[in-house]
Amino acid sequence: MTVRHCLLSSQCKKAGDVALCYGHCFAYLKLHGESGTGGLWRHTAIPVAYAQVTATNLPYAKDNPEAYAVVTEYCRNVLQQVKEGIGLYLYSIPNAINPKGTGTGKTTSAVAILHEYLVARTIQHVKRTAWIDQLPALFVNASKFQNQFNAQFRGPREMQEKAAVAFYHSKCDMLQAELLVLDDVGVREATEAYKNEFYEVIDERCSDRKTTIFTSNEPLEQLSRRLDPRISSRIGGMTIPVSFEGEDQRSRAMLG
Repeated sequence: MTVRHCLLSSQCKKAGDVALCYGHCFAYLKLHGESGTGGLWRHTAIPVAYAQVTATNLPYAKDNPEAYAVVTEYCRNVLQQVKEGIGLYLYSIPNAINPKGTGTGKTTSAVAILHEYLVARTIQHVKRTAWIDQLPALFVNASKFQNQFNAQFRGPREMQEKAAVAFYHSKCDMLQAELLVLDDVGVREATEAYKNEFYEVIDERCSDRKTTIFTSNEPLEQLSRRLDPRISSRIGGMTIPVSFEGEDQRSRAMLG
């Protein structure tokens, strides 16, 4: 029998009881769907590689104890943090062994926060204390969002029109999500037109006090030069900066 993972298991007294879990559990079906990869979780667009990441299995407590403390504390009070519009800017500090600052735990942290929020909102929905009536959380890779924008201007007209519809659907979801994770911000240069679209998303979320978690390999001051001072200013005003350093854990895992 295939062993399925349930993000609710750490808070469920019936976890592991096959007669009550999975397809027999309304909360599981709401969060994961019958397939285990559907429900609310599918709509978050989290990469499958991060499907089981939670605040209980963050791998960098030793390498980044301060970041670990901030992220785990944020997760403990995730409903209140999101309600108050408190975001995080998770960024790397490059060093000699990891000059690009990759693989230090930023995306893992962002997904853990998103998962903890999804679990908390699902519990609220099941208990009928706060209904889920819009997209609770969304994961967006900033580089892929930029690719979506660029696709509007490439290929035959029919392809451009389809790309434009897809881009504005994505943008609408980003504006509406209660919690948004924007991963890998500032990976590459961008046109002024794209910067304006990206700024509009961030500015509107800031004005509406909607919580956004950013990850980047660039400190905020570097992001200002790569994207736009308006963008970095807005991000700085809506987030708490959290730095990560150390080896690239992904590369070390592959080498090991």
